[in-house]
Amino acid sequence: MRLERNERGDWMLDPEQLHSRLMINPGIMRQKMRLGLVTSRVEEGFDADNGKTRVTIKVANSVWEGIFDEHGYLKSEKMI
Repeated sequence: MRLERNERGDWMLDPEQLHSRLMINPGIMRQKMRLGLVTSRVEEGFDADNGKTRVTIKVANSVWEGIFDEHGYLKSEKMI
């Protein structure tokens, strides 16, 4: 899994990559995103975690967290 940056420099995560981790059908995932039922948080690391980014995605009762390196590659992940 890899994060890409959009034209503004914001990290973007493909919903197709998320559905299998959150156990949600891709179509339903897109619908929930359009309805504002998916929340996300992006946190840039500092000090010992400099260059890393933590992404947290919440849909209903499912929460996924991924740690990405400075190039956008997934280094670790967990369900919370």
